[in-house]
Amino acid sequence: MQHLEVLDLAQTGRDDEWQAYVDSAPGASPYHALEWREISESSFGHRSWYLMVRDSDRVRGVLPMVEMQSALFGHFFVSLPFLDSGGILADTPECEAALATAAANLAAKRGARHIELRQQAGSTSLADAGWRLRQHKVALVIDLDAGPERIWSGLSSRLRGKIRKAGKAEAAFSVEGNEALDDFYRVFALNMRDLGTPVYSPAFFRNILRRTKDTAVLLVRREGRAVAGAIALRRGDTVELPWICSDYRESSHQVNELLYWSAINWASSLGARKLDLGRCSIDSGTYRFKMQWNPEIRPLSWYYWLNTGSALPELNPSNPKYAFAIRCWKRMPVALANRLGPWIVRSIP
Repeated sequence: MQHLEVLDLAQTGRDDEWQAYVDSAPGASPYHALEWREISESSFGHRSWYLMVRDSDRVRGVLPMVEMQSALFGHFFVSLPFLDSGGILADTPECEAALATAAANLAAKRGARHIELRQQAGSTSLADAGWRLRQHKVALVIDLDAGPERIWSGLSSRLRGKIRKAGKAEAAFSVEGNEALDDFYRVFALNMRDLGTPVYSPAFFRNILRRTKDTAVLLVRREGRAVAGAIALRRGDTVELPWICSDYRESSHQVNELLYWSAINWASSLGARKLDLGRCSIDSGTYRFKMQWNPEIRPLSWYYWLNTGSALPELNPSNPKYAFAIRCWKRMPVALANRLGPWIVRSIP
């Protein structure tokens, strides 16, 4: 009979076992890797809980979680905040259930209101255990196997015309590294302010570039100035763009369209088979823009454990509760938004 034991990684010193399991597991995301624990803790200061389930001789599953507490948004656990995925990675439903039970017990002991698991697929064991499912987000993934020429021919003539127009406007794409972070961040911070969303600190992106491998800064420049950009992460045969931005003042020059098309070409040249355009809310403006590239729609399954008396969280821009704050933020000077944003956003997963 199988005997499963759930351990707190911080108490066991089995970091090498964790990483070896993640490296070999086919369903692992980049964010299950241990470097994201250090990135999160050094960037935001939250406490991490990394749970590992083992049988008598080997690791059978892992669950990274971050504990978040603030006066504004309450006390909760997320796997993983600020990122597109995370959640439980396990060999069997029994191992998954063991990790889910341990996580719920930990959250209850710590007095948290809820746990949010950002799973990439549905889970029978979580549903059977009473975890609530929400599928309000999707990942949009481009299949690169067809090659750039066939992908190009599948785009609308209108979109192809916009990409050509960017070239005529002397917009140029480049792939860079740490040296381009300041240029990327200037565009990213402006874009977030225009959306009414608090911005991460530059330290978050600096830590990502410093601690991860095969990560690049993608930029589109026009007249010597960065006007669109993305952070590109690579794992196996997939390139992911979790943070993409553009300067709305340059929209008439189609710089965002050039960024996406150039990213497709660049990822293809690396031998990647998939380009993940990052998560978005169904039928949002971002969703409609990304659908122009004919991606596969992959619904994300986010599961919630709720403590007694707690309701499903609504920490998202579509919540009417935050409408006035968003309108005010859009009018805020960028310099002030950049000072206040990191303090606020560290509590918004």
